[in-house]
Amino acid sequence: MKKQICILTKSLKDHDYCVAGIDIATGKWIRLVTSKDGGAFPKEMLDDNHFKELNVLEVEVKQHVQYHVQTENWLVDEKAEIKKIGTLSKQQVFSLHPIEKPKMIFGTTGNELQKSEIKNLNHSLEMVNVKELQLDTSMKGDGRHHFKVKFQFNGNEYNLALTDPKYRNEDFDQIRIPNATIIVSIPAVPYGENDLYYKFVAKILI
Repeated sequence: MKKQICILTKSLKDHDYCVAGIDIATGKWIRLVTSKDGGAFPKEMLDDNHFKELNVLEVEVKQHVQYHVQTENWLVDEKAEIKKIGTLSKQQVFSLHPIEKPKMIFGTTGNELQKSEIKNLNHSLEMVNVKELQLDTSMKGDGRHHFKVKFQFNGNEYNLALTDPKYRNEDFDQIRIPNATIIVSIPAVPYGENDLYYKFVAKILI
């Protein structure tokens, strides 16, 4: 089965990439995965000329493979060619899939979700307009840089990890953006000893 997808995110997932966008035919979210348990794309599978923000790709998919809360997942046929067939403007994307307007991001004001809160969700991607966005880069004890995004949404302040490779750069530290559109995601499985699902910013669209 062929699908045409406008790429919106190519975010870091461990050492691979999580790719998601909008299904041109339906206007709905779609996340491309390489396995039924939400496998990300190895770097060698991605053609940087194709997998760019706002590019429209024609992709061969095998089946819909919901993985827990990640209802948007579709399994890619890795043997089939992926073709770039066009590009959309941000305005065209927003017409196809309007900005979401929840009262709270994934239903809560916190930076993470409990298992009981995950049960109330039927999606794992949200595209929202936020205010007072600030990028923050810090060096932790492990010697690695950690990238966070602070912002205001409907009067609530969030402070989430950033997986957008474009802005995971020390040069952007402390940059402030008064108004921005971002894509927030949640993982399919919890992280850490507390079994929490941490929200993260997969893409900053300015």
